[in-house]
Amino acid sequence: MKYSTKLLIANCIPILVFALISLTIGFMQFRSGLYDEKQGNLKSTALAAMALYSSRGYGDYGIKPDGNVWRGMNFNVSEETAIVDDLKEQTNIDVTFFLADKAIMTSIVDKEDARAVETNADYFIKNYTLAKGAQLWCRSIRINGRTCQAYVIPIRQESDNSIVGALMTSQSVDGFNQIIGRYIVITIITALLILGAAFVFIRWYVARFSAEFYDATNKSKHDLLTGLFNKRSFEEEVKNAIAAKKPGEVSVLLILDFDNFKHVNDNYGHQIGDEVLKAFALILGRAFRTKDIIGRIGGDEFMVYMPAMSADYLNRADEISKEILHELHILKVGTAEHFSCSIGIGTDAGNYDFQKLYKLADKALYESKERGKACYVRYSSDEKHD
Repeated sequence: MKYSTKLLIANCIPILVFALISLTIGFMQFRSGLYDEKQGNLKSTALAAMALYSSRGYGDYGIKPDGNVWRGMNFNVSEETAIVDDLKEQTNIDVTFFLADKAIMTSIVDKEDARAVETNADYFIKNYTLAKGAQLWCRSIRINGRTCQAYVIPIRQESDNSIVGALMTSQSVDGFNQIIGRYIVITIITALLILGAAFVFIRWYVARFSAEFYDATNKSKHDLLTGLFNKRSFEEEVKNAIAAKKPGEVSVLLILDFDNFKHVNDNYGHQIGDEVLKAFALILGRAFRTKDIIGRIGGDEFMVYMPAMSADYLNRADEISKEILHELHILKVGTAEHFSCSIGIGTDAGNYDFQKLYKLADKALYESKERGKACYVRYSSDEKHD
């Protein structure tokens, strides 16, 4: 996996995790807040209904001979529909009046438009509101087959404050679920837009950072003047290539050292000297294969490693050396011309590591200088050398 891909994933995963956690917490808080708001609305409507019933008539609630529930002598609860219907019209919340556990008046109508209430909250109304006088908040109950939310408060007698019934306000959860659904959709769309923008920014930032990282890494591995591998990276590349060498392949290492380069700097200046070194790097780039490893080891010394060479093609190193010597001889930089270098070639068909191969090529280089420079010498690991 590429470094830039790893960096992109490493930056995106925490943001995605944070976004999921934030969305979850946000949804839970929104849902909790919505429940609190719904509970408050139902409770306030229940208290309003209780205040309206308390303001009508005088005395206690009771069943009269006509079978209806009256408050005192002048308010027939069983037939008074205005209170529950007006509240429903104003709040869209249903109101049901229970005497004991029997619904006496309700704004809820069935399919035939008859006022009727069937709820699975009877147990809680009996055992909590009627028995203990507790107010109830029901997040989810069934009323006439529909899932609803409800709030229940006790109805007390005026004379002794005893509990004789319950007042229930209720509303279908359909609207509640629609609000949550809209919230989820809007939140997800907003989150996706934000995450998309964040992803685009992170991708741009990672691409820019990766480019700078690769550029810095590339510069740290290459010689700034010639663009070739520097000494450390050259040795690392060669060691890896030697480790990957297959049986029957020959390792070839060339050390190329300019002859009298100090004379170039002293007579033509360091700027010309630098131009000569850059020109020499171009000559090496043209002379060798793309898979050959070329490096500037320091000053005016260069090295080239030729991997995956067969014994039949070892003479190619000699041919390349001749070409390089010829290219240097005809090279002209400014008024400077007629350059030369000494080349030492070390070859090994066995198990030489980099250090042994380097020592072999270095001996060959020393021999080429002893012969008068401007030449090459090749030593093989299967030969004996003084």
